[in-house]
Amino acid sequence: RIRRLKAGPDTGKPILFIHGFGADLSTWMLNQAALAEDRPVHAIDLPGHGGSEKALYDGSPAGLAAGVIDYMDAEGIESAHLVGHSLGAAIAATIALDAPSRVDGLTLVAPAGFGPEIAGDFIAGFIAESRARKLRPYLEMLVADPEMVTAEMVEDVLKFKRLDGALAALQAVAAANFEGNAQRHSLRDRLADIAAPVHVVWGAEDRILSVAHAEGLPANVTVTVIPGAGHIVHMEKAADVNALIAGG
Repeated sequence: RIRRLKAGPDTGKPILFIHGFGADLSTWMLNQAALAEDRPVHAIDLPGHGGSEKALYDGSPAGLAAGVIDYMDAEGIESAHLVGHSLGAAIAATIALDAPSRVDGLTLVAPAGFGPEIAGDFIAGFIAESRARKLRPYLEMLVADPEMVTAEMVEDVLKFKRLDGALAALQAVAAANFEGNAQRHSLRDRLADIAAPVHVVWGAEDRILSVAHAEGLPANVTVTVIPGAGHIVHMEKAADVNALIAGG
């Protein structure tokens, strides 16, 4: 069971948003409606996240990609422009590599799988902390301006973590993708094989996945680094990111 939110008309080339670790479809609240004037725009909760089923059989990018393709099949989406953030970007790139006919274009926001390191302290703290005061510093790692982290945002994360099966799902996804300060899966050497247009967007002040991972990518990958933004650049600089997606 996948929770989803669809906006826009039924005709036109679809966009499908795929969120990152520990997030849900609400991470695209500043992006989805803005891009839905002339095409259908879908946002989903990945398996194990948000309002989707918490049981997980495979929390790797390939395993989660299978869940996204199942959703596309159920909705009759033959192909779409995939927009993924962080782990969601690794999932989107995996779909483009393993099921290329399903992907018209890729916008990869602060993608996982492009370099070896990740801020393991963030992953551990996000999972472990159950009180707002202790969780907040980890959420502030996501942004360039800590004032963007509201009390409502902190409480929403805590509410999700209290759902039956949510904590176990987070632990399973983390174990499948991250080990300490390292990423388990690398897509970097396969990026040149992606046939669809690829645009990588990164916040210059990302403290979760270093913007240095955007350096030296293959010639088929366009890179835009946005100053004054951290890991959730699609929220911090939504208008800039929306323009890049629309142009892709």
